[in-house]
Amino acid sequence: MEKYETPTNGLIQMVRDGLPEMTWMTFFAVLAFSCIATRIISGLQGRQQTRDPSEPRASRLAPYWFPWLGHSLSFTWNHASLFQGLRDSMDESVFGVYLRGETHDTVISPSMIKTILSSSKNSSLALDQALHNVFGNRNLIHSLQQSRNQEISDDVPGFISKESFLSEASAAITKMVQRNIPNLVSFSQSPVDQAPWERDSSKVSVVQEGESVCEADLFALVRNFVGHHMSNFLMGEAFLENFPMVVEDLWKLDTNFVSLFVGLPRYVPAPGVSAGHAACDRLHHIMSIFYRAFTAWDDGIDPGIELRELDDVSELVKERMRTFRKLEMTPGASAAGNLSLYWDVMEHITKITFWTTLHIFADSALLKEIRKEFAPYVNSSRPSREETGFPFDEPPRLSLDLDNVLESCTLLKACYHETVRLHSAGVSFRRLESDLTLTESDEDATEPCTYKLRKGEKVIMPHVAYQTDARRFSNPDQYDPLRFVVTDPASGRKQASADALGPFAEGLYGIKDNQLNERSILAFTAGIVSMWDITSADEKVLKIPNNKSTWGSFQPSKDIRVRMKSTV
Repeated sequence: MEKYETPTNGLIQMVRDGLPEMTWMTFFAVLAFSCIATRIISGLQGRQQTRDPSEPRASRLAPYWFPWLGHSLSFTWNHASLFQGLRDSMDESVFGVYLRGETHDTVISPSMIKTILSSSKNSSLALDQALHNVFGNRNLIHSLQQSRNQEISDDVPGFISKESFLSEASAAITKMVQRNIPNLVSFSQSPVDQAPWERDSSKVSVVQEGESVCEADLFALVRNFVGHHMSNFLMGEAFLENFPMVVEDLWKLDTNFVSLFVGLPRYVPAPGVSAGHAACDRLHHIMSIFYRAFTAWDDGIDPGIELRELDDVSELVKERMRTFRKLEMTPGASAAGNLSLYWDVMEHITKITFWTTLHIFADSALLKEIRKEFAPYVNSSRPSREETGFPFDEPPRLSLDLDNVLESCTLLKACYHETVRLHSAGVSFRRLESDLTLTESDEDATEPCTYKLRKGEKVIMPHVAYQTDARRFSNPDQYDPLRFVVTDPASGRKQASADALGPFAEGLYGIKDNQLNERSILAFTAGIVSMWDITSADEKVLKIPNNKSTWGSFQPSKDIRVRMKSTV
């Protein structure tokens, strides 16, 4: 007997068949409606309100599309572009951005930024969040806060600015540059014979063995070379000898720093997030081992054959680890502190050295002027066979007088300042400990405005929004080091001044525009420019790549393939 389907059964089956499709359609419809409604509501909230001109303004909220997330996706993807776009669209010196359920006051006026940064009462959020989300241990903040009551100092910026430390750093870095800049590339085809900084990511290959010409990826080569030697200076040679992959892991952490900083867990299917977490875990473990070895060595106990020689660890790192010991910190908390400082120094020096070097070689007239300027203080040479009496060529030699470079090479220093302006994207974070009224200076605005910020509010200061503002720098996308060359009214001499940079971007441990960074970057840059000729591998003009958004200083959007040969 034929079985007939009842109308009720047919309706139920139809609903079952269509439920998945209806669910997805409904989900996307609700999502689209929520985003549109969020954009309308946030736009209304951020509209300019009629107010008494004599009363301080409250910050206007920048419109956003995504509920709760707000501007978080744009911040993670490219925080520099986010703040540059809002700077132009909001036309305010202070405005609000919404990040994961919280409104942050964003300040872009340099005079206001200086006011906030100069106050020691406002607590810094960047180090706290980085230690928790990136470096794996927030206990360091609690320990450092306790140290203030125990009269134990952990003043990293103060220690870096000491003349005794700077003299030690200048001598050590100068010695490394003079010894190893001639070996930036070894002209060896086999990776076994190449230096550590030439292998893998640098992709060094010999083009003409008879003429000693090679090709390399310039960013990877310069970053690895500078990173290798700055690691030796900061942590000692035994550190890198026993942990040869530490620099490579540091670069993985640096590339994914923003994703880690905002708290993306390792299972999020975003590029590099999982690799960034894994690299951070390995680095944290290495720093824990290093701390244990140092404490044993400092007590006169044999730390083991691997890390026995620790005399050449820099005084900055020694002093910091001894401070951690006084605070009775665990190896894990100490590892977070040492790793954060290590990254903070390394990322800026390595990347800004690359950008400064590239800009100089990309402009033949500028290259000629730079070499002429530092010729009395930076010299590359190779003794002839007649001079040495040997039947073979001696290796090239570099002579570097860093003190005179810092004192007399105005154009080179101006190149450094201009590179910082174009290729750094630091962001400062503060939580206000009291109500604050901010007023723009007459130099910052034709009609200075006053804003009222409340106690407990979080403040973001994106320095890139100031450094690329056409109202403050003519042709801000153009590389023009002469904008930092001024005339000293007292002596009438030309000198390089960073005053135009305004409130320079912070790192985790003080401002990036410190003497250690400047001396290191100028030493490496002068050595490379003096010793090497660098041209495009395709025999065309060297092109400056776009910035790729990373924390602190930008990476290039793509590496530059170059051809290199010695100048002597």
